[in-house]
Amino acid sequence: YTITVFLRQYWKDERLSFAGTNQSLSLDGRLAEKLWVPDTFIPNAKESFLHKVTVDNKLIRLFPDGGILYGMRITAKAECNMDLKKYPMDSQNCTLGFESY
Repeated sequence: YTITVFLRQYWKDERLSFAGTNQSLSLDGRLAEKLWVPDTFIPNAKESFLHKVTVDNKLIRLFPDGGILYGMRITAKAECNMDLKKYPMDSQNCTLGFESY
């Protein structure tokens, strides 16, 4: 099956904390190459890609306490083992997993 998701991850890096405002900063998604980001992957994906129309579909929001919200739009083709014994009256439960090393 094919699915498109908006994956949002949050973590804290106190080295990036700042003072002077209580508001978050929205940063260009290209800065993800300069930051540590989790190595999240979809273990049951056969194919996947990040959307890049018209620019990379990534969001980085930095909070004063060093919190980082990192979002991206992903489309994945994932495997789903199906039990077709009751076909055509069957129903399937397909999962989409996320893991990190």
